[in-house]
Amino acid sequence: MFYFVIFSYQPNTAPTNRVIGIWKALSEMGVPTRVVFFGPDKHLSRFNENLPHVDFEYLWDRHYINLPKLKLLSLRLYLHQFVKRLKTGDKVYAYAFPELVVALSKRNDIEVYEERTEHNEASFISIIRKTKIPEFLEACRRISGMFVISQGLKQYYIENGCEPDRVHVLNMFVDTTRFQGLKKQPSEPYIAYCGTASNNKDGVDQLIKAFAIVVKKYPKYKLYIIGNTPSKQQRFDNFELVKDLGIEDNVVFTGVVSSSEIPQMLMNATILALDRPNNLQAKYGFPTKLGEYLQTGNPVVITRVGDIPLFLKDGESALIAEPGNPESFAEKLCWAIGHPVESREIGKKGKQVADFHFNSIFETKKIINVINNE
Repeated sequence: MFYFVIFSYQPNTAPTNRVIGIWKALSEMGVPTRVVFFGPDKHLSRFNENLPHVDFEYLWDRHYINLPKLKLLSLRLYLHQFVKRLKTGDKVYAYAFPELVVALSKRNDIEVYEERTEHNEASFISIIRKTKIPEFLEACRRISGMFVISQGLKQYYIENGCEPDRVHVLNMFVDTTRFQGLKKQPSEPYIAYCGTASNNKDGVDQLIKAFAIVVKKYPKYKLYIIGNTPSKQQRFDNFELVKDLGIEDNVVFTGVVSSSEIPQMLMNATILALDRPNNLQAKYGFPTKLGEYLQTGNPVVITRVGDIPLFLKDGESALIAEPGNPESFAEKLCWAIGHPVESREIGKKGKQVADFHFNSIFETKKIINVINNE
């Protein structure tokens, strides 16, 4: 039995969109898979699509208790029962689930794989047993393999004792079906950012500063910030920043937008922007939203961080600015607006890069080849 295990199903988030791409690819390839969820999100969400060869199991559905202490006890019971029920020869693919990896690493009769898309110091969540990073890294050295999203993250695990041939890079990818058949619709000219509107992770405040420079030259343009701000303080700070820069009429904070609406909003934009700072998350992670940006065929302005320059070339398949430099980012945005024909060609080439390098079928085949020892 091949199990794909994730703690919970959380719609409209980058991690969930990523794993859905894997499930759909597994289904298309005819790989019998059981997806297991341990706990619910606050809405008790479920995955409602029918995927041949893939079935879904919600452990929390048996006797869900929404009381903190009893909920934790239930999760520990689910963990114990799941580990106990696995049979010799089973294969388990865990997505960002340290407690499960630690528990399963003690068994020698099953294969265990863990996927990580963030550096542990940037994002490490352990709910059930409060697993510590050193304990998790020790478990990673014992399991069958690791799948990571970047070369930097691969090197991190190798440096922490994982055998190099057991650490595999699984590129970012998106569900391309969400963009099939979409065409630009008439709209006001705008630059769009989409995601969790974080200053620390995605440099939204730096994007606002860059856009303030652009508006002086192109006053008809607007900046759409699509998505929720992670904290009230950041939301307040960004509203104040927009006010201080005098661009209130040009910046639109949309808040949360349904996943079904986002592809068209990205498609209608003139330019798609991601002003990521050069921090731990950027160095070791890779932005899923970049794949969605590129799938539109629109020109993309990004920063030179992490693995991005390994795939995209400035002026050829994207416009790449220096991180932490609003003037550099604004210069790229202005060039894209002022050179529409050239920008459209850059957008087309960017989509070609995404189709080849960020393809869910190609990447999921890497998983299957590893677990089948091919």
